[in-house]
Amino acid sequence: MLVAGGSAVAEPRAKPFDAWPEPQIQEKMTVDEAKALVAERTKPQTDWKGPTTGPKVTTDDATIVYVSADQSYVSFVNWGQGVIDAATALGLNVVVLNGKGTISATLAAMQQAVAMHPTAIVTSADASALQAPIKQAVDAGIPVIGIHATAFPGPDPKLNLFMNIGSNPADIGAIQAAYVIADSDGKGKQVHSLDNSFASARFKAKAATEPVKNCSDCSFLEMVNIPIAEQATRIPSVGAVVRVNHGDTWYMTTCCDNFYPYFAAALRSAGATPDKIKLIGADGPPSAYDMIRKGNYEVATVPEPSTLFGYEAVDAVIHSMAGEPPAQFVQPTYLVTKDNANAEGGDKNQFIPSNNFACHYVNIWKGTDTPC
Repeated sequence: MLVAGGSAVAEPRAKPFDAWPEPQIQEKMTVDEAKALVAERTKPQTDWKGPTTGPKVTTDDATIVYVSADQSYVSFVNWGQGVIDAATALGLNVVVLNGKGTISATLAAMQQAVAMHPTAIVTSADASALQAPIKQAVDAGIPVIGIHATAFPGPDPKLNLFMNIGSNPADIGAIQAAYVIADSDGKGKQVHSLDNSFASARFKAKAATEPVKNCSDCSFLEMVNIPIAEQATRIPSVGAVVRVNHGDTWYMTTCCDNFYPYFAAALRSAGATPDKIKLIGADGPPSAYDMIRKGNYEVATVPEPSTLFGYEAVDAVIHSMAGEPPAQFVQPTYLVTKDNANAEGGDKNQFIPSNNFACHYVNIWKGTDTPC
């Protein structure tokens, strides 16, 4: 049983509420604006900007199934660990199913999750490819919460998601573009790589490239599509072609840091120097932190919050059980560079904001007032 606001018992809800407004892409950016944005987003994130009130949970008779798109990808593992940590704090049960990086296996995992009839399902897989089982879940009264399951944070009625957890993709792209413009004093040449099968990747690509395209002395060189499943085989040849076409002085931005170890190897083999070719990433897995520290081509990344996303997902589950809309909160984006690579969870090779989010959420869920 859940008690909304500590009083009347509310009916659970699996059907999504209305979508939030779509994030707006910043299409133009001056050099001064870019430098100011980089300076702001490299600061510590000590302030809690998330919810301070919400429904309280009074049961341990609940099970959450986390359907990971691929447990070999560290970000998906970290998000799932956040779900486990948050649920454990409440005495709730969590089952983890692995989509193993393919649509067929993820579809099977989602079907298995629905058949278990849990309290809720959380998934890091692309929701558009899983609509049949997601609709079955919602029809059965099981809310589905995505983590990076679609392009934008917030409820998604079209894809039947009670909530999609994620950073603001417009902000992620804007910060990547800002680094290119700021570091080059408005003269940067940009290549962008992505897996365009993901809606979030397509949107971030536009957000990362529009400011550079509209920068008078910058140059946008090329958009490169690389399916994640083919990165190991595709990137060596793609890296060689990009270098032949565009020379040895450019920046690359991307949807996915996991591309960059392959790009770095290809560039190193070709004799390209890391002081001229600079990679700016997104997601922030351990490989990105390592490359940034070592000066191994990658110079910056916009990491996704690690276990925080799992806490946000569990909070959405609790809101759904209380029949309330999810909290309107998106964690501010952060930029990791060599100067701050050990801060904000960087010593663990993760982005863990220093805002004590776990304490704040547990206070809400348990109705406590532990100092955070």
